[in-house]
Amino acid sequence: MILFFVIKSLRQGSIKITISPITDSLFFFGLAVAASTFFTSSYPIEALLGMGGIYISATLIAILGGSLIPKDSTSKFIKVMTLASVVLVVATVLQMVGFGPAQLVNKLIGTSFPTSMVFDITGSPFIALQVLLVTLVGAVASIISEKKVSKLFAVSLPILVVGAGIFAWALLPGKDTSLVLPPFNSSWSIMLDSLKNPKSALIGVGPSAYSNAYSTFKPLWVNNTAQWSAVFSQARIFPITILTTLGTIGLAAWAFFVIKFAKLKKGSLISSRPIYYMIVSTLILQLLLPANTILLTIQAVAIAFLIANEKHRLPLLQLLTLKFKILNKVELDNAPSKITKLPLYLSVGLGLAGVIALFYFAGRVYAANILMADSSKALANNEVIKSYELQQKAVVLNPYLDTLRRRYASTNMAIAVALSNKADITEEEKQQVSALLQQAVREAKAATTLDPLDSQNWLNLAQIYSNMTGISEDAADWTVQSYVKAIETSPNDPALRIELAQVFVAQKNYQQAINIMSQAINLKPDLAGSHFNLALILEKIDQPDAYREARISYQRALVLLEAGSDEYVIVNQKIEDLEKLMEQKGISLEPEQVPTAGTDPATGIDQQIPSITEQNLNNTSEVTPVENVDLNAEPGIMEKPSPEPSAETQQTPTTDLTGELN
Repeated sequence: MILFFVIKSLRQGSIKITISPITDSLFFFGLAVAASTFFTSSYPIEALLGMGGIYISATLIAILGGSLIPKDSTSKFIKVMTLASVVLVVATVLQMVGFGPAQLVNKLIGTSFPTSMVFDITGSPFIALQVLLVTLVGAVASIISEKKVSKLFAVSLPILVVGAGIFAWALLPGKDTSLVLPPFNSSWSIMLDSLKNPKSALIGVGPSAYSNAYSTFKPLWVNNTAQWSAVFSQARIFPITILTTLGTIGLAAWAFFVIKFAKLKKGSLISSRPIYYMIVSTLILQLLLPANTILLTIQAVAIAFLIANEKHRLPLLQLLTLKFKILNKVELDNAPSKITKLPLYLSVGLGLAGVIALFYFAGRVYAANILMADSSKALANNEVIKSYELQQKAVVLNPYLDTLRRRYASTNMAIAVALSNKADITEEEKQQVSALLQQAVREAKAATTLDPLDSQNWLNLAQIYSNMTGISEDAADWTVQSYVKAIETSPNDPALRIELAQVFVAQKNYQQAINIMSQAINLKPDLAGSHFNLALILEKIDQPDAYREARISYQRALVLLEAGSDEYVIVNQKIEDLEKLMEQKGISLEPEQVPTAGTDPATGIDQQIPSITEQNLNNTSEVTPVENVDLNAEPGIMEKPSPEPSAETQQTPTTDLTGELN
């Protein structure tokens, strides 16, 4: 869009922008997005590659597009949308019968995309249904406006209606593509919690950081729903997403745009009405549902076509060349004048430089993503070294994305583990293992630097440290501290506490493990795995009361499992084995005498001492860091570790992998 605008400005010899009644609101929304993008994170690349970049791009399309598109093009836009929607429906039907886009792509480039409706051109049947609804609105509005049915609409409308029915059917419960949206109450609660921070209340948590906010502020009651383990990247409706991610400034700018747009209908051309109603339908969908890239793009392009259709009645912002006279010292006013186009050339030059820079960085990002995709295919073919090298190149091209650094760190660790497990490991391979471990830690820590609020980054670092236990003296403490940071960024996730409890079990710190596992049970009492793992820990204490409580925990896990399942059989066998062990040790299944903690002076009733599990279940305090552990300590993997690069380092240190993995 910017490139086309620059070229047109050069041809015209001036910069011309059509100013519509909604231009100012679009401009303010773009500023709100930019503020949230650059002031909520030290590394805004993720935001620019995500929703932040989408918002800014959509804003530029809507503002500049009207100056590039010829007048009277609205009907062409609606026809193109109609044809594209028909192609979408036909492709979906072909997919259902086994000859769709997924099958074609899989044969051409060797991918393994799902051949069901899970794979869709738009991304999902949910998005496809929205596209068809918007197109239907435009087509019907065109028929009403023109008071006749063209051949295109006569053929396409039945297809679009059938297609909408197919996509709606695919979203029904029980289908592979059934619709899953976050509960409205949870979205509202997360929004309110994010507003408690003054900075977040003003500019939000960041355009692409809703998933972080969801993990941090997810209400505890969500753990009692089927969506307890899901992390959503959008709120239930678009306005709540805007308020959470862009703050009150962003929501005010968006509301300003909606209000200004609603007034456009008055005095608009009849030919503009169909596309006007299409934009209205996108706004209604945004008020009821989460936003998506496809719909935002359609909305922005439609706004550009609407402005283009009305631009003969709208004011024009025009930057003309300024004229400067260069006078000879002798002739003064008699000297011929020279016209300079410096302002125009400067503006166009800046725009062109911006376009070149954008293409350069976008190219690097695209190339990095292609390399990561190729690495996945190599890994699927068991080409571990090739996968490693491809990821290495991807990180060099785009070192600012935490997901790439995190994945590269995991690959380093996986190769290190594979090498260290070799029976005939050589001295050179041992050195490679040390270098790979150090590199894994460096990349994982870089990911936490790029996005310290993403619990997955801390979890990845914790798992890497956990694999280093026994190699590095302080790895156990660093493991605990990394898990603590992960829990701080996702406090209501029971899975993190289950993993941390296993770390304490490995350290033979059973009491702390019981405490953490009990917290996991508090967070989600109906998770059978928590009760099962608690029972395993209690067995290790080797005390009569602990055995009894382990039996109770096994029974609780059994109740939560489906009768006859493999897990049910395993737990049932554990109960039988434990009862036999207790019988051999002479331990009764029930305590012979319940100990008391004295008599309650108010009631005169003996107070029972709570069991080991009950004491921990009643303890709802947050996990606290282990004493004498420095979160900022450097990893001591090697005697003289190389300096750790910051997240912004362009060149990623590499390890030469010449050994063959078994």
